[in-house]
Formats: sequence, C-alpha cells, structure tokens
Amino acid sequence: MIPVYVKTGEIYSNAIKYVLKLIEKNQSITFEFQTQKSGTKLIWDHLDSESHYIHIDFYNSIRNKDFKFKINDTISIADEKGIIDLIASIFYKVNCLQEFGNPAELDEYERFKYLSSYQFKFNLIEENLVQNEINQFLKQHSFEGENRQSRFFISHDIDTIYGSFLQDGLWAVKNRKVGVVLKLILNEVSGKPHWRNIDKILKISNEYDVYTTFFWLVNQGVGLANIKNSDYKIDKQKELIDLVEKSGSFNGIHKSCSSDSFETELKKSTLKTTFNRYHFLKFLPEIDWEILSESPIQLDCSLGFAEHYGFRNSYGKAFQPYDVFNDQPYNFIEAPLHFMDTTFHQYLKTPKSKIGDIVIDFYEKNNQNCDFSLLWHNTYFTDYKYNSYLSEYKKILGYIYENKIEVLSPNQIIEENKLQW
Repeated sequence: MIPVYVKTGEIYSNAIKYVLKLIEKNQSITFEFQTQKSGTKLIWDHLDSESHYIHIDFYNSIRNKDFKFKINDTISIADEKGIIDLIASIFYKVNCLQEFGNPAELDEYERFKYLSSYQFKFNLIEENLVQNEINQFLKQHSFEGENRQSRFFISHDIDTIYGSFLQDGLWAVKNRKVGVVLKLILNEVSGKPHWRNIDKILKISNEYDVYTTFFWLVNQGVGLANIKNSDYKIDKQKELIDLVEKSGSFNGIHKSCSSDSFETELKKSTLKTTFNRYHFLKFLPEIDWEILSESPIQLDCSLGFAEHYGFRNSYGKAFQPYDVFNDQPYNFIEAPLHFMDTTFHQYLKTPKSKIGDIVIDFYEKNNQNCDFSLLWHNTYFTDYKYNSYLSEYKKILGYIYENKIEVLSPNQIIEENKLQW
C-alpha cells in the first residue's frame, strides 16, 4: 500500500481521489488515504509547499460549470507558466471534458465531431495518452505497477434484419449475379432473410472460442435527428435473443434514437439486460451520462468516434465516469468503442483487405493495459454487398485465438472497473 494524503473538503479533493483510484485499477496498486500528512508518500494540499502541483483554476472552472480549459500543444492541463497538473490532465481526458459545453461542435446527428477534437487537431487519435500519463506518474514517484496483456470485447449491433433483400439485391443486379437474386428471393419466401444471421455469428464465435454481445433495437422507423431505427419488431425476435443466451453470449439494448426512456424500451422488449450501446453512437457524455446514471444500465459501450478508430477519451480501458456536476463518480461503467466496421467502410474508405491488419497492428502497438472494443454489425457477415468484411473479421478472431488473448464478458468489465468509493 502507498500512503497518500489528499486534503478533504476542497474543490479538488474528490477529483484527485478519483484519478488515484483509476490508477489503482490500471496498475493493480493500492493507495491508502491518510487523514494526516506524516509518513505519506504524496500530498495534495494547495497550501502546503510539499504538495503535488494542483491547478486550482482548472478545478474552479469545473465547479462553476465553465469548461473553458483546452488541451494545448503540451497535450496536458497546464497553467500560464507551463506547469503541468498531471492528475488534472488525466481527469480531463478520461472524462471527455473537451466535449462539455460545446454545442457548436456537434454534427447533423448531434454527436461530438472528431474534427472538433484535440485528437484530430494534434493527430493523437491513436495515442493512449492517459496510459502514458499514468506511466509517467509512476516513474516520477518510483512506484512499481503491474502491466497486463491487452484484451478484447466483441459485439454486434443489430440495426436491420430485413435489409438484405433490397441492398444485397441491388448489388446483385448491378453485378449481374442472377443466381444471388434468385437466392435472396428464396430467402424472403422461406422467411430466412440473409441478414437474420445470428446463428451464423454464434457459430463463428464458437469456432474461435469467444463470446460476444448483441445489442438490439426496440423501436422501429425513423427516430430523432431523422435516424432510422430498426426494421424488425423486437417481440418477434425472442427466438434469436434466447439463442444468444443459450450459446453463452450476451444480449444488450441498443438505445434507439427516441425520446423513450431506458425503462420504457426495456419494458417493450423481452430483454433482461443492464448493457447498452446508443444507436448510431448518438450519444453525448455531458447529457447521456446523467441519463444512464438514472437508468438500470450498468455498462455503456457507446464512447467512440464514428469517423475514426482509436481512443475518443485517450484511454484504452473501461472506466467509471465522473459526475462533474455532483462531484462524485457515476454508478455505471463506460467501455469505450475503439473499432467499428462502418468506420472503416463508410468514413475512412479503407480497402477491405487492410482492415484486419490495421486492428491487429493497433493491438500490437498497445498490447498492454487496454481492453479493446470491436463492433461488427450483423450486416457485415454477408456473402454479397459487404463481401470480404467477414474474412477480415475472421482474421482478427484468428489472431485473438492464436495468441490466446482474453475476450471479456460485459459482467467482467463491470466487476473489474467498479471503484471502491
């Protein structure tokens, strides 16, 4: 145990304690919080000359709900003299404070734009900055942590089940694949649409000895921000939902673009889950973390940029977000999203044959202390319009299997990242 002193009752007290507990989770070390300074390794008290540096103006601005502080070219929170507050920098990045109070930085779907981020400005989306700062903190104080092999969390958003007939059909007509058109017609007539393929996904998961999580939409039709929700009725999918449960994999809710509450959507469905991902990644930490905290959800998996793979909050692990408005941690876990098939396909226009290698190379550059979230929609498990994306998915799963990389369950993520507060 490492004895530390954090002065209580100050505007910075709980935030500093929170970051130290985050470091505990990251490095499997323990800080013992003392009520007296004598015998402690580290002190946080802005009136003490031996204190770790505290950027008082930063904490004051948060208390006043004024999120004026920005990452500068030092990629940190620093004062006018350039003195860096390492703890404040970690706190700022992990909790996405760059996104707070910036309505002008949203896209047409009311999402925070990658182009508005410091990650884009300084070309840092692939940098695990928080891990670097944690390592720097340990080195500064000669603390020995414990690094562990990076892991994966694998999931599938089920947005559409019946879209294959039109989308694959159009592809087949354009490419003069008469046999494919006939097969798609047969699938529709027999009630087995090509994208109703949960059994196929589960079979592949079984082949590579992994379990995955399926996120289901409850509402249909066009929703908020003119975003299309599901094309299926959730109450008609009980057979598939049960199949997932029986296989040892997991179901979650894919919160629709709707004014419905989580409770309402869960009540409409047959889902018995506390896991969520917001549909279309239509999600703002400043607003939706509060909503999540008042819901039954224990794990959210929405924190990623649609436009680019990498670290939206400059951190590679799941974490318990901090409620800056009430000065305490929220009551749920956030598992950031790092890789998504549509990011490579629709936004980056990545050649299909390179996607698997990009994910694998990214993992190898960050092979310690990361829990990588990989999303592959059911529509990309296809033989037609999205052909070859399946082979890239299998390439990634093959790498995971051959290298004996651990694949996480939602419950494991929750239990490992709960803070003792």
